[in-house]
Amino acid sequence: MSSKEQSKTSQSKKERKRVSFRTLVRLYKVFGRHYKKHWKLFAKVYSGLLLTILMALLIPWPLKLILDYVILKNPLPEQAAIFTSWLGTDPIVLLAALALAFLLLRIFESLANSVHKVGLLSAGEKIATDIRERVFIHLQRLSLSFQESARSGDLIYRLTSDIDDAKTILVQLPDNFIYRVVMIVSHMGLVLVLEWRLALLAFGVIPILYFINRRMGSDVKEATAKKRNKETEVSSIIAENVTAMALVQAYGREDLQQARFASENRESLHSEIEARRLAKLFKRISDNLAAIGTCAVVGYGGLLALDGLLLPGTLVLFVAYLRNLYRPIDKFAEMMLDVAKAQVAGERLLDLVECDMVMQDAPNATPAPPFKGRVEFREVSFGYHPGAEVLKNLSFAAAPGETVALVGHSGAGKSTLISMLLRFYDPQKGQILIDGHDLRDITLKSLRDQVTILMQDAKLFNKTVRENIGFGKVDATEEEIIRAAKLAHAHDFIVQMPEGYDIVIEEGGENLSGGQKQRLNIARAIIRNTPILILDEPASALDAKAEANIHEALDELTHRKTTFIIAHKFSTIANADKILVLEAGKLAAYGTHEELLRTNREYRELYELQQRPPLESTSAAIIGESKTAVLHVEQAVVAS
Repeated sequence: MSSKEQSKTSQSKKERKRVSFRTLVRLYKVFGRHYKKHWKLFAKVYSGLLLTILMALLIPWPLKLILDYVILKNPLPEQAAIFTSWLGTDPIVLLAALALAFLLLRIFESLANSVHKVGLLSAGEKIATDIRERVFIHLQRLSLSFQESARSGDLIYRLTSDIDDAKTILVQLPDNFIYRVVMIVSHMGLVLVLEWRLALLAFGVIPILYFINRRMGSDVKEATAKKRNKETEVSSIIAENVTAMALVQAYGREDLQQARFASENRESLHSEIEARRLAKLFKRISDNLAAIGTCAVVGYGGLLALDGLLLPGTLVLFVAYLRNLYRPIDKFAEMMLDVAKAQVAGERLLDLVECDMVMQDAPNATPAPPFKGRVEFREVSFGYHPGAEVLKNLSFAAAPGETVALVGHSGAGKSTLISMLLRFYDPQKGQILIDGHDLRDITLKSLRDQVTILMQDAKLFNKTVRENIGFGKVDATEEEIIRAAKLAHAHDFIVQMPEGYDIVIEEGGENLSGGQKQRLNIARAIIRNTPILILDEPASALDAKAEANIHEALDELTHRKTTFIIAHKFSTIANADKILVLEAGKLAAYGTHEELLRTNREYRELYELQQRPPLESTSAAIIGESKTAVLHVEQAVVAS
């Protein structure tokens, strides 16, 4: 790498470590619309904030007045005549009045602060909830390419922890910024009016605080970014291990996975400790600088008071204001550290929300009319990566109500073809039409509302049986649910369960057999009653008895529907009206089962291989090896 490239890389790393105002603008631009919904709550929050600041300005004054004019008995200034006219000049009365004023100011400050803090907490949770819903909706719209490449642990982390951290920027940052700016400006003005020489002395530590903030804030952000990446790795390992626990235990790889998890977990811990160490170090340094500034003011102010150039109460008031001045400056720097940390989460959310891997409707797309079910592929070509086509000039047609089976070796393009029928992908060449309508000219919702897919793995939700079946139709009635269950041959086993249709299916369907899960899956497909149906290996994971029961349910499901079947078992596809043999993305042959057995060698070989008894090839191999062994023995005997 050249010195110029190294310089660019170094500069890029420095930019990533700092608070990026461009990122902040993007965050407010993308998520700012959620403020409008809660404007009344935010108005209440900021009203409480301004009242809190006002009380902070007034609270020290009773203490100054008590010290200068009650204890030291200095003559009251002319401005106080309006109060002494009805309170009198009795020191006890003035002391009581000022003490009461101090108490009332404290009470008002507490109430205003409570309104501010409680409102801010509510606003933060509401904004986070709105954003989480928005991100979830967007996530469901992202294309299948994104879903297949994304890690579930990472997505879960973004929807939970990252959104919670992003509240720092979206809710707390504007509030903290307003509070600190108003506090700093108002108190700087007041201390300059009170005693400009002390004010200039006190301002000396402010540039140092700013410099330290800039330096350490970038280090904290870098450590936080590393920590967040490691936490994502930990979340992904957990999600991966939970879903593959049976495989891990079956292969005896618990120690391997434990070591992998422990390594990532410890690195996450080290990054967290480093981020917190840097933040606490900055806090200690800023506290010491504030103490130095206050000490200098007290020392010089004491000399002025001894010379009679400054009232003691004014020095007390000055120190109180100085404390209120240093605290927001200190917190301002700390706030920037928090923003630097939260910015990492914000950038990850923006990456997700601004991801454009979304299959969208064309500008002129119109809702599809009710389909009759004619499907046509016209010279369709498609590849997931440039130069590597999965489907090549594929053309065929399926008549309404016809059953079309797709056959071929793994990687032949069967699943890709089905995915394109649901418009998870668009052709790079050619057209896909239903009843003469190009899929790109109709809305996605109107297309997918008229296509049903039955997958190999029966996906069931952790809900009741009734809700799982009714998932196929939004407004499904009780009668429709029961009818679908009966057609799927699921009603009998459902009513035999303790709570019938109200029984909750455990996660992963653990309280159901494979056949029962698939029959519920079929019932859910039946209740949709769409004109086009896709069956993706619907019986591949079932035993012979369960498969026989499933075939009866499938007959009900496919009746008078245009059906596409992906299956390796010829018992599932033998009765199809048309069978397409795919080879390397091309249509190698098509016809009925009997026609292909006569005319297509590849189809016939696949069929014969499946019909062959499982132990036949193994037995042949053993017999061959035995004959060879006998021959070797005979040769040895002859030689001897």
